[in-house]
Amino acid sequence: MLQRALAGLYRLEGVQQAMLIDDSGQILASVGEEGTIPPVQHAVEVLSAALESADALGLGSIYEVWCEGETRTMIDVASPTRIVALSGAGGRLARWRHALDRDRRILATTPQ
Repeated sequence: MLQRALAGLYRLEGVQQAMLIDDSGQILASVGEEGTIPPVQHAVEVLSAALESADALGLGSIYEVWCEGETRTMIDVASPTRIVALSGAGGRLARWRHALDRDRRILATTPQ
């Protein structure tokens, strides 16, 4: 079921990698172009920077991070121990987010 959910996210316009990461930064599953290494380290660094900034400024919890430019990254904290990261170029981030919302329960409740 997890691979099917990630494959559905991968099929979204512009998505080149769909990853599920645990709270320690370890990749649990990934769907993407064959032969490419998922940008897990980038996602972990972006989320870490967002968490540090929110903590330093007293802003509260981080639930999503969107990075836009030539390439795009969307990170969603589906649960305290499950983080979904989508990366790619082009496409519509709002559609990425809607698809993540639709599959949140499946992604958040994967076994350890």
